[in-house]
Amino acid sequence: MIYVLGIDDHDSQIGGCTTHFSTLLIKYLIEKEGISLVDFPSLVRLNPNIPWKTRGNGSVKIVFKSSRDIHDLLDIIWDKSIEYTTEISKADKFNRKPGVALTEFNTSILEGINWVYKKALTDVIPIDLAKKIAEKYNILIRGDRGVIGSIAALGFNSDKFTYELLTYRYIDEERKVNEESVIAFEEKYFPKVFANYDFIKRKALISPHGNDPVLYGVRGLDPYILLNALEEIKTENKIENSMIFKSNQATDSHIVVSGTLYQTAIMRVKVKEVKILKGGDVIVTGENGDHIIFYKETGELNLAAQQLINGDEIEVIGAIKPSIQYGKIIEAERFTIISLFTFKSMNPKCPMCGGSSESLGKGKGFRCKKCNYIFFGNKVNVEIERGLLKSTYQSRVYRHLTKPIFLEVSPVIINDVNEINRLVRHLLKIN
Repeated sequence: MIYVLGIDDHDSQIGGCTTHFSTLLIKYLIEKEGISLVDFPSLVRLNPNIPWKTRGNGSVKIVFKSSRDIHDLLDIIWDKSIEYTTEISKADKFNRKPGVALTEFNTSILEGINWVYKKALTDVIPIDLAKKIAEKYNILIRGDRGVIGSIAALGFNSDKFTYELLTYRYIDEERKVNEESVIAFEEKYFPKVFANYDFIKRKALISPHGNDPVLYGVRGLDPYILLNALEEIKTENKIENSMIFKSNQATDSHIVVSGTLYQTAIMRVKVKEVKILKGGDVIVTGENGDHIIFYKETGELNLAAQQLINGDEIEVIGAIKPSIQYGKIIEAERFTIISLFTFKSMNPKCPMCGGSSESLGKGKGFRCKKCNYIFFGNKVNVEIERGLLKSTYQSRVYRHLTKPIFLEVSPVIINDVNEINRLVRHLLKIN
């Protein structure tokens, strides 16, 4: 029998990680229960704007074969979940609400709940709705709030995806990853690998800074290239386990056309006013009253926003958040220039001396500021230089789901299930 499992909310402030638990669970199920995977597990990022989200807001989907009864499997999985959240992540002490969801593989059911994935990706799903969905589609669930992300993961359709190789450290070891090896790896395989090093800030982006067990994670489009990271990225740490995940990261899947609070939306804005705030953040106000903020930390995006003027038209992608001052504000991730206001209406030059002029009032002509000659004429459009191109500008700080503007999402696909299981067993050090 083929089963589909969803997992969420297994981390806490002091440790643990849903992907780490999933990796340990896969290893246990292979070694002790004889399961085989049907595909790589999936790291499914959900709505990044939810205020009460877990770190990274990621759930996991695992599709596997097993001869076990579904209820027996669920008992085993939930026991391992309790063991992990009690002994490793201590999630129960930090108000985490882990959950799992399990169902038999059924194409019509999985297609039927694809909307749940899309809603969890772009909107808010209350726990009561998640439980009703589970009952309607005969999905077995255990746990609390984590069942929302678990059910959403079941509906993830991986036709547009990237890969991430995640490696895990022994938790009592400080992370010590060699930065030069990360640079060499990124330069060697780019663009098949991406967003692993910031060449402007000269900073590796693959290692987190918290107490979670992740040593590093490398993003890319080819699982075989990612496997090379295990040899080519140098670290003083001993890798406990590793896993390759399919993911909706870097696919722009979270963007909606017309959004509301806590959604990431795409919208057209005609610029009315630009303010540079103390500290460097920029507020752009549109003619329709929208307020878009470009944080200083967004780098080139912020610098480009500073050069916008009244009359420019842009297409903005950003997260809609509540604001005490503005009611709502849009936190910009990217904008594309539709049109630039490149002409400024100015008083005509004096026909006698060429000096600048001032208006004497409607229908009363102009007076030269230099020689005082009074004359009649019309205002003229003078082209002004702009420090912007009709192009797309993106935040230097990527969110998990945001697609880098240079990236073409065309992953290498492995359809051979035996090969997938061979690679997974290699990653888990299973003979």
